[in-house]
Parts: sequence; structure tokens; C-alpha cells
Amino acid sequence: MNMSDISLQSLRMTLKELADRYRQLSQDDLFTLWFLRAYITSSEQLAASAVVGGAGDKSYDAVFVDDAAKAVFVIQTKFRKTLNKKLETRNDLVGFADIANQIGDPSDLIFGQYTERMSEFTAGKVTAGRRRILKGGYRLHLFFVTLGRVSDTHREDAEAVVRRAKCDATFEVIDGKRVMVIFRDYLDGVAPPVPMLDLVMERVPGVRVNAISNRFDETNEIESWVFSMRGGAVGAMFESADIRLFARNIRGFLGRNNPVNEGMLDTLTETPDRFFYYNNGITIVCDRAEKKTSRGRDVLQVSNPQIINGQQTTRTLASSMRKAAKAAVLVKVICVPREDHQNQDDYEKLVSQIVAGTNWQTAITPADLMANDRRQIELEAALRNRGYLYLRKRQSKGEARRHGGGKNYFLLKKEGLAQAVAGCNLDPIIIR
Repeated sequence: MNMSDISLQSLRMTLKELADRYRQLSQDDLFTLWFLRAYITSSEQLAASAVVGGAGDKSYDAVFVDDAAKAVFVIQTKFRKTLNKKLETRNDLVGFADIANQIGDPSDLIFGQYTERMSEFTAGKVTAGRRRILKGGYRLHLFFVTLGRVSDTHREDAEAVVRRAKCDATFEVIDGKRVMVIFRDYLDGVAPPVPMLDLVMERVPGVRVNAISNRFDETNEIESWVFSMRGGAVGAMFESADIRLFARNIRGFLGRNNPVNEGMLDTLTETPDRFFYYNNGITIVCDRAEKKTSRGRDVLQVSNPQIINGQQTTRTLASSMRKAAKAAVLVKVICVPREDHQNQDDYEKLVSQIVAGTNWQTAITPADLMANDRRQIELEAALRNRGYLYLRKRQSKGEARRHGGGKNYFLLKKEGLAQAVAGCNLDPIIIR
């Protein structure tokens, strides 16, 4: 059995677990629910409520409205029996892309005719989304998600259809290869990912920045950038992406009372202009990066970013944005193209080594280095279903409860779990 078969089998097992909680959904609907949870929203309940589809519902499998992001997501999925084998048809892609034209049409009469054969549930969600797009300035995002393949020609034809729409709309194809990348992230706890961030490079009076350092490693196909950012811009990243930005970090936030974080707050209060010299900076890994100019500012636009070193710095700056505006931070960005890596295990090993090599400002332990191990992630998910919040990362209790969504979980540290397991399997004298 090759790796593709193993990955697809693991995905089927994940869908089977979802089926235990959502027995009314078909396997195709469960795949749609999983994609929403893995890529769009962290709430499984909200993902389930967005699943639509039935007789007359055209190309709609899910409609999800994100009021915080001012976005409407419309999803069509194709759960194929094999991975990367079935070639999707032009008619399916173009027909799905035409949703942008139907929703963007300003005529209520024409739109009413378009929805009259839909189920009442689906028509209601589509109508609510259209109202936000036309009157609230929301953006429409169309995702065609398949375990099969999509030709470049069919993709381009669909994109051309969306460009003709009379609303702000985007179209994205996620094929079988990309689905497996998202699935690996889902298993690693990086779900949903941070789609994109703009890293604004430092440019203020009194500070001269001549250039940024850009390095491309042809052997490993890894590109890196080193530059400085204002502390307020770093804090704004957390305000935009929240704790999803640190999913690959080996620790959680250690709290404001941690000695290192207290020291950073003191520097921000007393000598913010020297913060740059006292701090080790932050390290970000991403899938893609592109340097752009926006409104006279130099910006590095990064896709699927993860702060793997510097969570304490980022969170401290975000907690004191007014003081952070007077500080600067060194930023290193490492771009490792996910889909160009033939062996995803090699990719994850590389990222783990970068994480281990860059996390030394706050002392790390061997247990910290195992925090993102796949078995630890599986334990966290399994125990959560049984009412336990498993603390696989070192973090404050308040941060742990925040990560748990405010539910009344019983907190369980990995040391406590290790003692319980040892108490069952080993002689008591060894545990003592």
C-alpha cells in the first residue's frame, strides 16, 4: 500500500469518527463538514450547520457566512474513491463558478427564479449570504474541493467566469494533492490554517532600513527573508489570526507573570526604542511568500504562516499595542513550499528541527520537543471527547482554558497522564 492509499484510508477513518456524531449526514456531506472544519472554521458545530445539498440545490454543498471576516464561503466537494485519479469535468467547474454571477446579479426577480427550486434551507442560506455580499460589502469565496484532479485549462475557464461577476468574488480549486496537505495539517492541529498575512516592513522617521536580506537555497528550494517590523505590526498579526498562528509552536503562552514576559513588558514601558536589541525576534515558516509594495510600504505577503519561535514576544506586544508601536522586532521568514515536497514526512521533520533549533530564549525541555508529536495530538483529540483538556504544550492554565473554548474540561498535564499510565504498567517503586 503506497502513502496515498494510507492517507486516504486515514481520511476515511476521520470521516467515520464524524459519522458517529452526525449520523444524518452522508459520506459526501461528512467530507464537506471535515473540509469546513479543517480549512474554514474551528467550530465543528458551525461547520455542520453550514452543510447543505439536496434535490434542486445545484452546485451547493455548503454555505458558510463569516461575519468577523466579512466573507461568504460556498463549497462544492467531490469525494472520490481514489486519490488524484478522477479528472473533473469542465462543466462541473464552470457550473460551480457561475454561482458568482448568480449571487452577484442585482436583480431580485432573477435571483428569486434562480433559488425557487432549491430546498428552503439552502435557499435561505444563499439569500442571507447574497444580502451580505451586495449590501454589506462581504467577499464571496468559492471553493471546489475534490480528491481527484483538475486540469489547468478547466481551472482557468472557471476563473474567467468568476471574473465576470458583479461582486467581489474569488475562486479556488483544492485538488486531491492539496486536500492531503490540509489533512496532514488537520492531524497536526493546524486547523483551520491562517490563509494569508501581510508582514509590513519597518519604515519610520529616525530609522534607516536600507534593504532586507533575501536568501534562496537552490538545493533545498527554501527561500528566506530577514527584516525588521514595528512592534505594533507584529501584535496586529495576533489580533488578526489569534492562537491559530502558533499551532506548530512547541509551547503555549506562558502568561504575563512569566519572568521573560515581565522583562519584555518592562522594556516596552521604560525603553521601547531598545526592544529591538534585547529581543531575539520571531521566526515564521510559511508555504509561499511574495514581496510587494502596498500604499508606499514594503510588504511580505505570506501564505499559511506559523510563528514557530517568538510566541511570548508576539503575545506580549499584542497585549500592549500602544507601547509596542514604539518598538521594533527582528523577523525571520522561512518559506518551505509544501506542495513541492514529495515526502511530507521530510517536510514535517524539517519544520520540527527548525522549531527545536530556534526556541532557546525560554528554556525548553525534552517534553516540550515532543509537544507536536502526532501521538500527542491524537491523545489530545481523544481525551477531549471524554471531557479532559490534555495539556500537551507547556502553557498557563488560563491559556489552556481559552484554547478549550471555555468549556468545563478537567485539565490533565502530560506528566499526570504519564504517571497514571506508569501506575498501571510499572511497579509502584519505580514511579516513586
